[in-house]
Amino acid sequence: MTKIALVDDGSSIRKAVGRLLRSNGYQCTVYESAEAALADPALREMSCLLIDVELPGISGFDLQDRLRGLGSTVPHIFVTAHSETDCPDWGARLGDSPYLTKPVEELLLLSTIEKVLFLVEIHCAGPHHGTFVA
Repeated sequence: MTKIALVDDGSSIRKAVGRLLRSNGYQCTVYESAEAALADPALREMSCLLIDVELPGISGFDLQDRLRGLGSTVPHIFVTAHSETDCPDWGARLGDSPYLTKPVEELLLLSTIEKVLFLVEIHCAGPHHGTFVA
């Protein structure tokens, strides 16, 4: 079963997205903070991370930086209540990572996850196995 981690400080978001992912065949682990996610060794076993950008404490961008610093290549999708135009420096911080704006439509969320997982699968079959970061 594909494992997805959701890092979001909103309890209603965690419940709704967790339920959506489970009902679509994913195993979903939810974290209310970046600190909680980083403390869980199982985070490295995830197939994909959904990360809220504006978390209290360690932000979603800082979580991404810390995970990369630990050598993680788990792909991630940012979720935010703001558009990229609200924060012009986000383009550089996002890199190749997709982002979705809250409230996220269910089908868009599911299709974005599938796209990221598909790209990882294709990349892992190619000559640069293990170097892909979404």
